[in-house]
Amino acid sequence: MNEPESPDASVEVHGVFTVRREKSVTVIELHRPEASNALRRQDKVDFTELLAREARGAARAIVITGSGSRAFCAGTDIKEMAGFSPQDSLTMLATEERMYEAVMAAPVPVIAAVQGVALGAGCVLVSCCDLVVAGESAKFGQPEVRNGAPAPLHVALLPRIIGLNRARRMLYTCQSIDAATAQEFGLVSEVVPDGQVLSRAKDLALNVARFPPGALALQKQIIDSWIRDSFDTTVRRSAYIGGSAFSSDEPRQAITAFLERPR
Repeated sequence: MNEPESPDASVEVHGVFTVRREKSVTVIELHRPEASNALRRQDKVDFTELLAREARGAARAIVITGSGSRAFCAGTDIKEMAGFSPQDSLTMLATEERMYEAVMAAPVPVIAAVQGVALGAGCVLVSCCDLVVAGESAKFGQPEVRNGAPAPLHVALLPRIIGLNRARRMLYTCQSIDAATAQEFGLVSEVVPDGQVLSRAKDLALNVARFPPGALALQKQIIDSWIRDSFDTTVRRSAYIGGSAFSSDEPRQAITAFLERPR
């Protein structure tokens, strides 16, 4: 999924991650092609720290992707997991929880660019993202039961996104779904030809990044309340979050610019 670098882009490498900053968009790419971009414990720690840092910086949107066409992320590295004790598993799950929360709590939109497979933790990571662009040959699955352990943590988002019975089928059968089905289910925002995934995700990120950053951050808070709170609590909480937008000058500037547009 490599593309020619823009002259004004900056590139950093942190462990198995490459961070590219171009204009107002940051792209974080996972590079473990020999392991289908599976994540080890330290990789999850590194990703969490990178995402949080970029979200606090100049980025107005973040794209996450995997290198190559084979996999976005094949989940947790099962070679590392094979020797886990119960305590090792709990430690890893705590690390993984922080990773998912970093995506959901980021004050900027996070967009997944998925080419190849997104399995296990990789599929859950997709579920946590704000928008998802997938290649036509992408596949999504939760095969944890096949490996002797259930799918915990933020897989709880799956029935909210695709429905309980569809989630049951994915989790019980360990069967993956293709990109077209994932879009039909609501897990994927857009399906594009293979090879155009990252460029489309970056275009989408640039489009989102045009809007007032404070308003986007508040909108993410409101959407997060849709996920976590009851209906009545969400309505009340969103009123306070929405009202807080007027503590900055963003609404006035945006409304003035709109009213001054030629008709």
